Amino acid sequence: MTLQELKDLRYQEIDSNTSYIIKEGFVFDGGTFSLSENAQINWTNLTLLPDGVYPITISTMTEDVYVLELVNKDAFYMTAVGAKLTPLNTGSALKKLIFDCVDEACVNSVVDNRL
Repeated sequence: MTLQELKDLRYQEIDSNTSYIIKEGFVFDGGTFSLSENAQINWTNLTLLPDGVYPITISTMTEDVYVLELVNKDAFYMTAVGAKLTPLNTGSALKKLIFDCVDEACVNSVVDNRL
């Protein structure tokens, strides 16, 4: 295996771990909410709704009902954004470390311990 092939294999491992973390969703006010592509669109759209439609009812990943109050709208959205950006950013940082490696030992020394 060439150095580049090893790097590519590690990039795939990191991307897989990143996807797994995002698919686990995020916790807000005791409930776990999805970060599927559809859910991300829905959470973004929450910020566009007029204040008068709140409170609104949304479902957790376990199909529990959650009532999102207007006062929690921004915190809910920012928690969702953070839950997605954190694994993306840490994954990118790990991939940068691997990219900068000049030998196999260096590539193998980079550990993705996010799971």
